[in-house]
Amino acid sequence: MANKSSPLKVAELFAGVGGFREAMVALNENEGSELFRVVWSNQWEPSESAKKGEDQFANRVYLEKFGHEGHYADDIHKVSDIQGAIPKSVVPAIDLLVGGFPCQDYSVAKPKNVSKGLRGPKGVLWWSIERLLEERAPDYVLLENVDRLINSPANNRGRDFAVILKGFQELGYAVEWRVVNAADYGFPQKRRRIFILAYKLKTPQGKALKTSARESSVVILSKGVLAQSLPCVEADELIHEPYDLNRYQTDVDVKDRYKEVVSPFLSAGYMLEGEVHTLKVKAKWDKQPKFLRNLIVNKGESFYPNAQDKFVIPADSANLWAYAKGRKNEPRRKQAALLSFLRSQLKGEGKVSKIELVGAAKKLPELLELDYETDISFHGRKAKVRLAREELNYKVASLMGNKANPLRPNLISRSDIKLVLDSETKCKELEAYVAGIVADRAISLLALKDKADQSLLRKGLGAKVREAISILLVKKSAVSVVIGEVKLTLDRDTVSGASFAYGYKEGGMAFPDSLDAPGRTIITSEGGASVSRFKHVICDDCAKAGKKLTHDCGKEGQLRRLFPRELEAMNGFSEAHSKACEQLRISDGRRAFFMGNALVVGVVERILKALVS
Repeated sequence: MANKSSPLKVAELFAGVGGFREAMVALNENEGSELFRVVWSNQWEPSESAKKGEDQFANRVYLEKFGHEGHYADDIHKVSDIQGAIPKSVVPAIDLLVGGFPCQDYSVAKPKNVSKGLRGPKGVLWWSIERLLEERAPDYVLLENVDRLINSPANNRGRDFAVILKGFQELGYAVEWRVVNAADYGFPQKRRRIFILAYKLKTPQGKALKTSARESSVVILSKGVLAQSLPCVEADELIHEPYDLNRYQTDVDVKDRYKEVVSPFLSAGYMLEGEVHTLKVKAKWDKQPKFLRNLIVNKGESFYPNAQDKFVIPADSANLWAYAKGRKNEPRRKQAALLSFLRSQLKGEGKVSKIELVGAAKKLPELLELDYETDISFHGRKAKVRLAREELNYKVASLMGNKANPLRPNLISRSDIKLVLDSETKCKELEAYVAGIVADRAISLLALKDKADQSLLRKGLGAKVREAISILLVKKSAVSVVIGEVKLTLDRDTVSGASFAYGYKEGGMAFPDSLDAPGRTIITSEGGASVSRFKHVICDDCAKAGKKLTHDCGKEGQLRRLFPRELEAMNGFSEAHSKACEQLRISDGRRAFFMGNALVVGVVERILKALVS
């Protein structure tokens, strides 16, 4: 139990628009006493470094809400890189350090193989946290990051988390962690994040952990602070051996010597004196959840005077949104290859701008009919399946014994095509190859999971496969195009031989989003009217009716994007936050960006409440 006789003095790092502080303000109000007092806070956005800190967007909102006292609106490195002791006049004494340290290097928005982990520009901010812990030694630390942190980096799974745990051990802390999906605890957003709670061994929590440390599953499932705030049960019965961090001398030693193919860290665990215990857990929660429907605001409210213009999706663009959010299994063309080809054809003649060159590259596939599209029907369901000429080029080149690569241009000649089609064996191989692509795409787009249905669909593709081969290979076409001041005559065989297409797959998403479920994770690009699969779209008619209407929402309902206030409510931010943004005239896109970077306030509130209970 934290000392309740006086408020815990708090430093909020990487504050953004103050998600942690929102939780503390709410707790103070709900408990009727000051449990937490923020004495120092910091926010700095490198992408806005041309501005004074106080003028950066997040800082403006933070200062509007909480005032200037104790707020440091500059690069944290200017504090953590101070030679010698950090003066108390710069950072005062604190009991609790909180922060959602920037996570771009661990983010699921990046492919795993390019995740840089602690070596990246944002990951190094851990060392700033560690320096402040060395200097101020607060009793408690609560950090938030993307759940991928426990598996980072891609080529050395778990190393970054091991570095952090070792750093805490060296500074005399015990650590609990949990990967939490906010929706599992009744919050209206499916947002998965890792919460790391550290406390000194001398604290009541540290002493309690030492007493129960050998009952590892009991600590993780019931006695730990995180277990008390976010109830859970074991998700598997596998026995996981403790991981010994004492094999490393320091956190830098971990960074240099750690070698694991599979991360030893699961979704919950704790570290005490270098011994790490971990389990895979799932939420235990049976209370009524909160859904998107519970957050919907009246479009006529004074803070949305232009809602009709800003948020409603025009009927003529609904199909673009449906495509963006739908299942995809299709060929996509590498535009760079086409641009390179066009430059070679221009040979430096005339004046051609980059915009004109890109425009021509985008039009060429349609002009030269490099794609073939056919309708596949199965038990009343339909899907449009597309093939690219370059995909057939690859197979023809392979059948002719030429070097072929599906991710490189493969030039074939008319004679190559004739030899393949005239050979019964080669032609059957080509048909089988094309049938495989068509079947894979149709099965994926139609979401056929039954093996018998898949087999039946494959048997009926013969005629369509032969038609595709005839149209894409046998037919010849050429066009004249004008690029800038140059006129080019281009034929299909040559262009397809200089280009290449690759298969692209993407799962489908609900369109529009269900009002009777938690929202998806808000991302930083949620704002703005441009079409995107990641933005939330709802049926406003169903929202106003308070129930799901019988119409087809995607075609007949009035579709709109979520208002900023609804996004803010998904993260549990207060009305005071929304009013501050409106007072400062922060753009809708910037407010969505804030929420993409923010956390679910209620999850933090639950953890902090358990900490001081």
